[in-house]
Amino acid sequence: MSTPSTVLEELQVHLRGVEQEPTTSLNVQLLGQCELYVSTLEYLNGGWRKTHPLFFQLGQLLPSLQQDPSPLVRFALKLTAPYSFDEVKELDFAMGLHLKAEPFHLLILTLLEKATASGNDAENLASRSDVVKAIVRLWLCTEDTGTATKASNLLIALLSVSKNLPGGLNETGVGEYGRGAVWKRLFEDKDIYSLLYLFCSLKPLPSGDEVPLNKRDTTVAQARLMDWLPKAGALDWDTIIKSHHPEIETKVGLKNGEGLLHFASMKMVDFLDDILMHISLINFFSDLISTIKIIAAPTSKGSSVALDFLKKEGWHAHIIKYQQDDTPSMERTFLKAPAANYISAYASTYPDDFERSPEAAGIVEKLNETINRSKPEDFHILASVPRASLVPQRAMGYAWDESPILSISIRQTNADALKTLATIFHGPIEPDVVFPLSQISLSSLTVQTSSARHESERIYARLLLSLYLTKTPSFFTEVIRHAETIAMKENAIAALILLRAIITAKWSPASQLNDVYFDAILTRLQNFPDSGLELILDPTISGGVLPFLLKPATTFSGLVGGRGDAESAAFQVAMTKFDVLKALGERVKEMQPPRYHIDVMIRRRVAEGPWGVGASAAPRIGTMEL
Repeated sequence: MSTPSTVLEELQVHLRGVEQEPTTSLNVQLLGQCELYVSTLEYLNGGWRKTHPLFFQLGQLLPSLQQDPSPLVRFALKLTAPYSFDEVKELDFAMGLHLKAEPFHLLILTLLEKATASGNDAENLASRSDVVKAIVRLWLCTEDTGTATKASNLLIALLSVSKNLPGGLNETGVGEYGRGAVWKRLFEDKDIYSLLYLFCSLKPLPSGDEVPLNKRDTTVAQARLMDWLPKAGALDWDTIIKSHHPEIETKVGLKNGEGLLHFASMKMVDFLDDILMHISLINFFSDLISTIKIIAAPTSKGSSVALDFLKKEGWHAHIIKYQQDDTPSMERTFLKAPAANYISAYASTYPDDFERSPEAAGIVEKLNETINRSKPEDFHILASVPRASLVPQRAMGYAWDESPILSISIRQTNADALKTLATIFHGPIEPDVVFPLSQISLSSLTVQTSSARHESERIYARLLLSLYLTKTPSFFTEVIRHAETIAMKENAIAALILLRAIITAKWSPASQLNDVYFDAILTRLQNFPDSGLELILDPTISGGVLPFLLKPATTFSGLVGGRGDAESAAFQVAMTKFDVLKALGERVKEMQPPRYHIDVMIRRRVAEGPWGVGASAAPRIGTMEL
C-alpha cells in the first residue's frame, strides 16, 4: 500500500494516463486512499500547500472527462477544503455553472463559497460578471432544489460581506450595505439584473441569448426569488424597493421608481388563477415582515418598513380578510391557513402595532366565534396575539367573559389546544442578552419588544390562567388525566408540556397594571399565586399535580406481544414526565424561603430514574382505555 506522502503523486500519474487515454477507467481504490489522506491532520495542517498542481490538473481533466466524474468531484471537494479563494480563483467557474454541467455544480458552488471569507474576495468575484451571471441563472433555472438553495445562500453570503466603503452611507443615510461591489454587480449590471425579471415574469420579455422558462419552471423561479428577497432586504431595504433599470422594470408593468419588491409582490405572480402561487405569495409576505424589522422612522411606533409597505399596497388588509370571511369557497379553504400564519407573524412581531390596529378587535372576536372548532390555524393566532388582547375592553371595563381562551375545552381537547394554553399561560420568552455591545446600537434601528411589553405579557399570563381556573375548576384534574392516558400519546405529551410551562412561568403581579377604572373581577383574579411554581405547590389549587409528578411512570413492557407501539408511547411520555419533574426540582432549589422537604422528595425521586426503584425487576403492567 502506498504511503501518505506518495499516494497523491500516484494519483497525478494516474490522471495523466486518463487524460492521454480517455477510455482508461478511474482508479476508484486509489481515489479512496487519497480521500483518506486529505482528511488527515498532516494534510490539513500544511500538507495541502503542495497540492496546487494536482488541483489544476483536476481542473483541466474534469471538463473533458468521458466517464462518471463523481469520484473525482468527491475527492476534489475534500482536497480543496483547506484552500482559500486565492488558491482557486483562476478556475473557469462559469463553465462549471452551466445548466447542463450538473455533476460539477456542487463542486463549483462550494469553491465559490470561499469568496465569502472576506470583502476583498467577494469584490474579486464581483469583478467577474460572467461568473455572477452564471450563479444567478443556475439559482433560478436549475431543476435541482439543493443546488438552487446552495446558489441562493451563496448570493446572500456574498452580499453580507460586500459592505459599503468605510465612512460611506447608503442613500437613506444609514446602514452598511447597498453600495458594495457585489451589490453593484447584482443590481446595477443590467445584464444580470434583467435575469431576475426574465426568468420570473409570466410576461414574455426580450431574452437575447437566454432561453426563457416554461410556465411551470417560471413559477419555481418565482418561489426562489420570494424566498431570497427578504434575506437581501434585511441587509439593505432600499436596494430591493428602488428602481435600478427603468427600461426593464416598465416592461413588467412597474411604475416609475418601483423596484424588485414591487415586482415580486404586485406583478410577478398570477395569484387569481394559481391558488398554489397565491399561497406562496402570502407565505412570502409572512417571511417579509418576520425577517425585515427595520423601523420606518425614528418616531415609528412598533412598525417596520416591510409592514408599512404591505399596508400601503393593500396586502395587509387583504390577507386579514381571509380570517374574517366565512363565505364557503375553495379559495378560502386553501388560503385560511397561510393567512393565519401571516396574522400570527404580524401579531407576535409587532404587538404594539397590532393592539393599535383597527383589525385587532375583529381578529379576537372571530377567534371567540371559531376557537371551539379546534382548528390549528385559530390556535396559531391565539398563541401569537398579545395576551392583553385576549381580554376585550369595553366602555364599562374588561369583558372577561368574552376572552377566547374560555372557549377552549380542557375535557375534550387535542394537542394543539393544550400547547396553545401552555404558550399563553407561560408568558413571554425571556429576551436574549445581546453581545457584543456594538450590536446593541444596531438594534435601535429594528423593531424591538420593549420591557413594558414583556411586563404586560407576564401580567396577563397570570391573569388569564387565574381566569381560566375560575371558569374551569377541574383544570388540573383534566390535565393529569390527559397526561396519564398514554394511548393518546400526543395529548399526554402536550399535557405535560402545559404543566412544565406553568412550573417555569415567571409572572408579574397585576398591581403593576395601569388600570384606569375599578374592576371587581380583576381584583378577584389578583388573589392568585405570584408564580407558576407556587401555584403547582399549592394543593388547594393544583390538586394532585405534585403527587402525579412524583409517581413513577407507567410501563407496558410486561404485556404479551413484546415492545411495540405501546412501549414506545410509554417511553416517550415517561421521559417527558421525568423532564417536567427535573424542571420542577430546579425551580424548587431557587425558592426563598427554601422548601427543604419538597426539595428532598424531588431529589430522591429523580435519583430513582423515570421508572422508579425496581422497575426492571418487576415491571408495572398497566391498561389503556380509549
